[in-house]
Amino acid sequence: MGFFRWPRYKGSASSSKPTKPSPQISNTFGPPKLPIDVHDETDYSQLPIPGAYPSTPPESPSLKPIDPYGATTEQADTLLQEWEPMDIDIRAQPALLTELGIHLHPRWPSRPPIPPTPKKRSPSLSPAKASVRLQDDRMDIDDPWVQQAQEFARTAHGPVSAVRLFDPIPKPIPPNRLASWYAPAFEKREKERLARELDGQRPSRVVPRGQPVRMLSPEWLARVQNAMQSKNNQVVATSLSGDDMYQRDIATCVRPGAWLNDEIINSYLMLIIHYLRQSNGNLGPNERPRFHSFNTFFYSTLRDKGYQGVRRWASRAKIGGEGLLNVDTVFVPVHEASHWTLMLVRPVDRTIEYFDSLGARGARQVKTIKEWLRGELGPKYNEKEWTVLTSVSSQQDNGSDCGVFLLTNAKAIAIGIEPTAFGPGQTPLLRRKIVAELMNGGLSGDFIPQDKAGTLLL
Repeated sequence: MGFFRWPRYKGSASSSKPTKPSPQISNTFGPPKLPIDVHDETDYSQLPIPGAYPSTPPESPSLKPIDPYGATTEQADTLLQEWEPMDIDIRAQPALLTELGIHLHPRWPSRPPIPPTPKKRSPSLSPAKASVRLQDDRMDIDDPWVQQAQEFARTAHGPVSAVRLFDPIPKPIPPNRLASWYAPAFEKREKERLARELDGQRPSRVVPRGQPVRMLSPEWLARVQNAMQSKNNQVVATSLSGDDMYQRDIATCVRPGAWLNDEIINSYLMLIIHYLRQSNGNLGPNERPRFHSFNTFFYSTLRDKGYQGVRRWASRAKIGGEGLLNVDTVFVPVHEASHWTLMLVRPVDRTIEYFDSLGARGARQVKTIKEWLRGELGPKYNEKEWTVLTSVSSQQDNGSDCGVFLLTNAKAIAIGIEPTAFGPGQTPLLRRKIVAELMNGGLSGDFIPQDKAGTLLL
């Protein structure tokens, strides 16, 4: 290595005949041609050019390339014996005349290069060993910036923290420097990930194909119409708690554009809780309920009076104290500014969901529910364990269907249907179905949330 050899013909040095350059070989990158004498036989093509490689040896009649297809074996051997290597030292070539020439010019090592061998990096190096390692790792291109970066990275102290550079008071640096910046976002995403894993143990919510709401049978449609056309304000249904519902109560649900009153909201949520407890075998008389729904006055009392205003509510429902952490689902209807929304608390999974048919995220409502959890659980409440999931509800297209969306969202969650499966186009049918299910006394018989093929339907 280090030399480039051009073949030379032996007889060219002793021959008295000057060899004329071939007209086919010309130095197109040479200096500009000057007017010369046509009888001058000086070979100007061989003048040195700064920074150029040696020109191609000229061709002459006495020196031709070996053609393995046109020459015989004896002729080829004879010609090869007459060749002799000629040494050309590329180090004698001039350097590139640029500002970076001193750095880009190849620098020859003082000793033959050592083949790289795998070395085990030690945690700390002495100054003598570190200098030897730096000398071995230096590149042939003399780049001062690369050498400075390598020397800085090889030092024992490691990279310098920006906190120490700009803060006069030394501060401890965490093992993971990125944690100081991204710890809050990382912890939030980690909580959401763990909450999804816990929620993944539940049956996933499905979106029915086609029509998500089952149609009312002609018999039930006639019963709902007859209840609305009755002249006397008679009792048309009875809630599971024994309260009577009259024609004026169901009229707020059947009539399009009407606002649902508290009796409809509370009675229908009782039907959903009964369905969940019955489906999960949680109807024992001495058994602590795993599903519960507060009435429409719970949230407003909690908001206005704090935890002390609702301190006994969970205890009367047999879900109070530390036993709340064993409860599966708690429905909390929220009524604020003439608008109904649904709060879903799952103490077993430590998750909170908020469904608003107007698209709000409910940060203030979630904060209020956390105050109740903090007061109910006491020292067992850990803020970091609870996660607010990003839940989505179908959106209403008017200012009166919020109560229908609240009840339908609760039913969809209870039976395992995605709350976005239905839309405002089904609200007229959903209003009649809510009244029919209240008159039926539950989600049973003709209102089992499955069709004959086993498909879940609202």
